[in-house]
Amino acid sequence: MQQTKKFFACGAYSVSGPIKGQPGKYGFACLFCGSYRCNRCRKPKLRKVRKRITEIAAEHKLQRMATLTLDPKKLSATDRKRTDRYIRELWRLMRVYLSRRWGKGKSLPFVGVLEFQKNGNAHLHVLLGQYIPQAWLSKAWQSIGGGRFVDIRFVDVHRVAAYLSKYLAGDKVLSTLALLPKRARIFTTARSIVLWPKKEKSGWRLRRVDIGELLDAVQNPSNVKFVAVEDLKAFGLELLSYFESPPCATAFGSLDVIPALRKALPIWNAPKKSFA
Repeated sequence: MQQTKKFFACGAYSVSGPIKGQPGKYGFACLFCGSYRCNRCRKPKLRKVRKRITEIAAEHKLQRMATLTLDPKKLSATDRKRTDRYIRELWRLMRVYLSRRWGKGKSLPFVGVLEFQKNGNAHLHVLLGQYIPQAWLSKAWQSIGGGRFVDIRFVDVHRVAAYLSKYLAGDKVLSTLALLPKRARIFTTARSIVLWPKKEKSGWRLRRVDIGELLDAVQNPSNVKFVAVEDLKAFGLELLSYFESPPCATAFGSLDVIPALRKALPIWNAPKKSFA
């Protein structure tokens, strides 16, 4: 009897499902965790994030980069323990100020990136689409409890990724993650901006089995792909990431085979021809 793993580990599980537009074929893919804290997934995800934020910046014309800091003298003992939470609360108040003064009552679109300074205090880098005088921004930020150092400058929308690379480099992200509680977010966006759109339902399902085991179990696999992952590059190794095969018991797992086949092979659902 095949044993399933009790705990999730990056690359230890798989997903499988029917391939759109190719009736009679099933795909099998390795499931990566996609966490910034994962040595395997961090760099690919940061590249993906930089690309996505660049797209958002172009779409919403976010061409002002503001840096908002904290003043250690204004922090209570409780605030010092979670400066990320404190600065997020300040930014919530700041958005109200920005909306009233520069947004005509509407929330301004933005993308924010959290970072920690060497002293352990959090600060925010925020992409905005509205021109805001530095003097006004500094005064407003200090009035709600922020620090004196406030910077805002124009950035070329086509070079947003280059600007973000300074704050989304591996070492800086590792430093931020070391001080950031688990499940706390590095990024924040306006409600009008969706960083990651919801994926459409594809009929694929989680398989608590290593993709290598699935490959060994199917017959006539095709389109087998391997990928170079960060934690294996030093050893010159690649990881099995994807393959395809005809529908089989391995593809369906614990699903009832007949209903699953009907979904995988639409021809089964075609209306019967009448010979009357």
